[in-house]
Amino acid sequence: MKIVVDSMGGDNAPFINIEGTIQYLNDPKSIGEVILVGKEDLIRDELQKRSFKSPRLHIQHASQVLSMDESPTRSYKEKKDSSTRVGIELVKTKKANAFISAGNTGATMTYSLLSLGRIPGVDRPAVGAFMPHEEGATLLLDVGAVAEAKPKNLLQFGIMGSIVHRYITKTKEPRVALMSIGEESEKGTPLVREAKRLLEASHINFKGYAEGRDVFNNKFDVIVTDGFTGNVSLKLAENTFKTLFTMIKSRLDRPSRLIGARLIKPVFTELLDIFDPNNYGGSPLLGIKGISIIAHGSSNEKAIKAALFEAQSLIKSNLIDVIEQEITKSLSSITFTDMDEQIIYH
Repeated sequence: MKIVVDSMGGDNAPFINIEGTIQYLNDPKSIGEVILVGKEDLIRDELQKRSFKSPRLHIQHASQVLSMDESPTRSYKEKKDSSTRVGIELVKTKKANAFISAGNTGATMTYSLLSLGRIPGVDRPAVGAFMPHEEGATLLLDVGAVAEAKPKNLLQFGIMGSIVHRYITKTKEPRVALMSIGEESEKGTPLVREAKRLLEASHINFKGYAEGRDVFNNKFDVIVTDGFTGNVSLKLAENTFKTLFTMIKSRLDRPSRLIGARLIKPVFTELLDIFDPNNYGGSPLLGIKGISIIAHGSSNEKAIKAALFEAQSLIKSNLIDVIEQEITKSLSSITFTDMDEQIIYH
């Protein structure tokens, strides 16, 4: 089992990528080997500073680095020796089993799609994100890969989301729902209503419509939506939590409330940890013929370590083969209409 880490990707590269890799390799539960891709001299200098050596750690030189705002399609042609391109090519040529990057999200998605291709039966890939709540986490997808989705895309997202949730959380039959503006069957746009028909005909445990509030409770395990809605929801949630915690902290710092602040500090610390995105590693790009994990641009070493364990779990589960089998099984039992192949605007 070999996992590639894009050493040069992310706001704090290469330091956090190397540190997270070291923490993973030092953990007794880790079983994979890691290939650090990037500028070899820089990687070796960082490893030497930490006096770290391991037979399970390898370095693959890549001379170019992608910035966070570079055009994915242009850089794919012009920067063939970037750490992102070289890392994904290792997966394509079967020299590695998974790829992780905290760098340019658009580039990771585009390169993965162009180099690895799609799983048969999947028209468009999706990105999933685990949203924490009191009893676990809800998988929300898509959160940015497909802004304008077709009903058929949402069906495929539901099937893939169910599989990933089952393998990561060990839930036997994840409860899948479709994001809408109410629970009633007549609610929602034509896209949502048609996608509901397809999901009801699939083999997954589909439970109907979800509302925005259901992302943060235990009513469903997987919530499906288009990438535009999902990305807005994800970023709104992230900033809401940051703002809320900042506002609470500023008020507890007042002298008249210091005693209460000391009493509530353990609870506050626990909640911060629950909502810390670094605990969830990264989001797998679902639907491509290979494991590619997109980590947060501001990931720290804890996030990289978590992403490595996530990759390890997905490799062990034979994720790609399972998605291909279940997509084929579900699609064979569904009657499609012309509408299912179209982007519906009204």
